[in-house]
Amino acid sequence: MLRNRTLLAVSFAVFATYVGVGMVVPVRVLYVHEQGASLAIIGAMASAFLVSNFLFQYPVGWVADRWGRKRIMIIGLVSQAVITAAYLLVIDPAVFVVLRFLEGMASATMLSPARALIADNVPTEKQGEAYGIFGAFFSAGFVVGPAIGSLLATLNYESVFIGAVVARLAATVIAGLAIRDAYRRALPAGSEHARRVPSRELFSLPLIGAYILVFGDYLYIGFDQTLFSLWMHDKLGATIGIIGLAYIAFSIPNTLLSPIGGRLADRLRRSRMIFIFGGAQVPIYIMYGLLSSAWPVVALSAIHGAVYALTQPPVDAHLAASSVTDARARVQSIYSSIGLAGAFAGANGLPFLYGLDYHIPLFILGLAFGVCVLVGGLLIRASEARRLIPGPHMGAQPAPKPTQATY
Repeated sequence: MLRNRTLLAVSFAVFATYVGVGMVVPVRVLYVHEQGASLAIIGAMASAFLVSNFLFQYPVGWVADRWGRKRIMIIGLVSQAVITAAYLLVIDPAVFVVLRFLEGMASATMLSPARALIADNVPTEKQGEAYGIFGAFFSAGFVVGPAIGSLLATLNYESVFIGAVVARLAATVIAGLAIRDAYRRALPAGSEHARRVPSRELFSLPLIGAYILVFGDYLYIGFDQTLFSLWMHDKLGATIGIIGLAYIAFSIPNTLLSPIGGRLADRLRRSRMIFIFGGAQVPIYIMYGLLSSAWPVVALSAIHGAVYALTQPPVDAHLAASSVTDARARVQSIYSSIGLAGAFAGANGLPFLYGLDYHIPLFILGLAFGVCVLVGGLLIRASEARRLIPGPHMGAQPAPKPTQATY
């Protein structure tokens, strides 16, 4: 699997990108707050990013199915570098909201095409391992990024954003030189059309199960975007270094164990892994809510990262196996859009609960995630029982074939 050039190139490009993301995540809220942004503006920034990312996910997927995945990734990476640099030029705090909206638009061009490229270039029976490797590189970005960002932040916040720009430009070079877009090459000569896909192919039973799972999963992203740094800093007494360490603590076991989770997803029933390891995250969220100091969050984040490493690869492999070839980017974009809807719900609902009592948001988050794991996992289990998707529950099978193309 490590000899697959496109898998490695996509993974390295995503690693470099999320080094940049990880550098900024621990300090963005603190930086804009220092520049005069109120809590209302900080909340509006999170909402602007999530709304923009949500709105542009499907158009990006449609364009990626029409023009090819690599081209869209490169455009997005250059845009992200420019927008990140623009943070250093802001005078009016309200402009941060605009930048986050633009950043959400640019961010929509990364993960959906990247995941589609992996599905295009890896056989169905090995996609669990492939997405495990991809997930390891993704998580490694959040190991390296916060470490570098926290170190640079001891000098000044501006240096963090400069470093993030450099990381995005490095990802652009990797994507441009090393990724081979097999899907683009397979399009008919002169074709610039994406097939019209019936809604039943975009919202089949197996896919709906995955969509429900990602909605619950991304509720935490909403918490992370709006409250995590403030919760750690103001309520638990964490320094910037400890906040960065919490991200690193999650990412290290996630990086190390994701390939193992991927291999297991190619051998075991994926719904079983989702029930076991997805369900194991529910008490972790409850325990977060019970904490009153910062260091236990770091320890619990390490456990959470290990459990998550065994949850996400089977979901990714299931999603890829359930997608038809010439609509993969669109399926990935819908998956991301629904996840962002969950993040938006978290970003807007959880701060209200935080104002009542800072313990409550994590209790509610754990309960909601548990419901999504139960419902989504049951739909995926039903899909396996009906043999609607290829996977380890029914032996190696060919990937779903596209229906007759309509151009």
